[in-house]
Amino acid sequence: MHGTQGLTAAKFDTNIRALRGTVMGLPVSNPSTESDFYVGLPAGANAMAVGILAQDVVEPGYPLTSELWLDPNTGNPINGTTPPSPFVSQGRAWGLITAATEAEVIAGDTTIQADDLVYVADAYGRVTSIRNGSVGTMYYCVGRAKYPATAVNQRIRISVTLQQVKL
Repeated sequence: MHGTQGLTAAKFDTNIRALRGTVMGLPVSNPSTESDFYVGLPAGANAMAVGILAQDVVEPGYPLTSELWLDPNTGNPINGTTPPSPFVSQGRAWGLITAATEAEVIAGDTTIQADDLVYVADAYGRVTSIRNGSVGTMYYCVGRAKYPATAVNQRIRISVTLQQVKL
């Protein structure tokens, strides 16, 4: 993350792994208070985004590289899987990017072009282009892409401006 930025602390509502660049949403059962702010993985496509996870949340020793999005042992997405005990992510504070001139997110498909507005693509917290949207629908956009996505699960750079846009 570079340049102008908004960063806040948020707690996970469940015990999950999640990677840097994951778009987070409000949890289904929201225990937030004046002093505690809870987030979770988005409920699905076009869920309201509250920010982007600023760091990888995995247990120490997890075989992770910055480009890995799938679990090397199972081939399944890392986001949403449960870490083994004694590591617990639930209720711990993690960094959440709420505004930035540049941050990374995870592409859910290859339709994203430079300068496209992007919104939550799925319950894994990946993004897709607003060009996939339907006219007349309100979208909860995360920001604007700086470069096109050339592969699914690729990290792409965006400017983060959480906003609602109606096509």
